[in-house]
Amino acid sequence: MDTAAAQTPPPVNGVTYKDTNGAGSLTGGQSINDTFDMFLKLLTTQLKNQDPLEPTDNTEFVNQLTQFTQTEAGLNTNKKLDSLIALQSNTQLTSALDYVGKEVKADSIVLSLGDSGADAIYGLTANSAKTEIKILDSNGKTIRTLQGQTTAGQHKVHWDGKDDNGNEMKKGVYAFSVVAKDSKDKVVQTAQGIQGTVTGVQMSNGNVILNIGEIEAPLNSVQAVVQKQSTTGASS
Repeated sequence: MDTAAAQTPPPVNGVTYKDTNGAGSLTGGQSINDTFDMFLKLLTTQLKNQDPLEPTDNTEFVNQLTQFTQTEAGLNTNKKLDSLIALQSNTQLTSALDYVGKEVKADSIVLSLGDSGADAIYGLTANSAKTEIKILDSNGKTIRTLQGQTTAGQHKVHWDGKDDNGNEMKKGVYAFSVVAKDSKDKVVQTAQGIQGTVTGVQMSNGNVILNIGEIEAPLNSVQAVVQKQSTTGASS
């Protein structure tokens, strides 16, 4: 489909709409006052080209002017909606700042390997006979297989950053997959995620994103905010 043709208004009484510099384009959001001269020229041209034996009814010109005004009103409404959306996004971003410095649990299939390794959280909907957590590199290759808990509920597993051969892996982002099966070798439904401290927030395509280490997690993926353990000992 021709985009330019789709944006150009259809001819009125045989008069084609022309806009050489965009100044009179309604799609450009110009005021009716700025384009009224263009509209008057259009009416004048129609009067010159109409059939004297079948002149255009005056009400038709009134209808055209009404449509012209309604078009401008619609464009102004769109501008106001855009402003409201932008305001809403800014409000969401401001609210998300409260997460900075807090520890959260979020749905995720990736984890960030740091100096102290990486922690992954997962949940089992039922008891399993065997649970494996597979760590995958950027090529999708399994580099480490960890044994997980078999009881229903939420669990955490720590990866020390080494592969199955004991080699230290580079710091960065890795994927992980939780596979659980029961005694009849049937797959047990699982959920997986990460737990970490939020270091920043940002907007991406209209969505609020939390930075958890090197991982970017949508705000709606957060399942819980975890209170950090106090390192201060109780006084006697």
